[in-house]
Amino acid sequence: MQLRTTRNALVRGGAVEGFPLILNGQYEVDWLTLEHFLDLHRSVAVSSLKLYATHLVDFLAQLEVDGLNLDDVTDEWLIAYKNSLLNRENSSGIRNSSNYASQVLRTVVHYLYWLEQNKFVRNIVGETKHHKVRIQASERGIKHPLTKNGAGSSKSIVTPRKEWIETVKTYGPEREDLTERFELMIDWGMSAGLRAHEICALTISQLPVRETAVNALKEGRKVYVKLTVTKGSKVDNIPISPLLLIRTWDYIELYRPDITEWFSKKSKSEYEVYREPDEIFLSSKTGKAVTSRSFSNSIRSALLRAIEAGDLTVDEKVWTHGLRHNFTNNLLKGFDAAGVKRPEALARQATRHAHEDSLENYSGERFNEDFNG
Repeated sequence: MQLRTTRNALVRGGAVEGFPLILNGQYEVDWLTLEHFLDLHRSVAVSSLKLYATHLVDFLAQLEVDGLNLDDVTDEWLIAYKNSLLNRENSSGIRNSSNYASQVLRTVVHYLYWLEQNKFVRNIVGETKHHKVRIQASERGIKHPLTKNGAGSSKSIVTPRKEWIETVKTYGPEREDLTERFELMIDWGMSAGLRAHEICALTISQLPVRETAVNALKEGRKVYVKLTVTKGSKVDNIPISPLLLIRTWDYIELYRPDITEWFSKKSKSEYEVYREPDEIFLSSKTGKAVTSRSFSNSIRSALLRAIEAGDLTVDEKVWTHGLRHNFTNNLLKGFDAAGVKRPEALARQATRHAHEDSLENYSGERFNEDFNG
């Protein structure tokens, strides 16, 4: 079994790059997984599909090694499969973590359940003793013991504190315009709960005008921004602080032109045309939108400099998605303090998760009195 991705495929009438395909030893498409991915694509980003595809390639390859078919999968076999994952080393020569093995099993169990629901297999996955793989199904999704991440030796996720994040900011780029960009991107993650790729995809044209933010600030209300690039490719309106929007317009008008003007002059001298992107945050090296990898690397580099200087320890970790953890915990603690009914439901909507169960990985500091934002 091997994984391939498309360069330019039409999926439901739209061009999609990087759509995953699983091929067998004869380079034939595995049609069941393709049908599964097409179904998931209605609500899941292509990047997530590729992750699921890598999991299923491993799963199908293990079945092939064991000389088994999908109909032969049982709870006992899945236990042995998870143990084999835990005993393997990844590309860095480090043993797979319990979290990784659980993620793979989660993908596998959901795939098997999809096969059962669509009648590609029978009596494999279900809630009765007659099923080979026992699950619990509800409106929130399906659960299986092997998909839970055991405590093991893996460390629990500690949500970055506000003071750690502020310290990391001080170790960002030295150039003034890049400092402003770095700190502003961090604040979009920490105070608006955006993911890295959502921050990098923000455009000028989608922002409310400055006057709207100024009026909202006077009236003490939030401003809504429409997100067009999200994890599930679903358009969402999110409330943000008017101060964050005003600061963003300050950056756009005062600092962003330093990058666009330099690349315009450079292109003109080389008899080329520079078309200014609509994205807000541009790279000083390419003149195009900052990538999520570049943004994450910049936070990582700043963190390492802060640790080297002794201003943070190795346990006081700040990472890009950790900004979203900070946002979620502050949100839940605020709801709890205000006595809001069903805070998890509201937090799920605000963080744009599909299920309340997804908040579990984000809310580790919710009831920690020492966590102050």
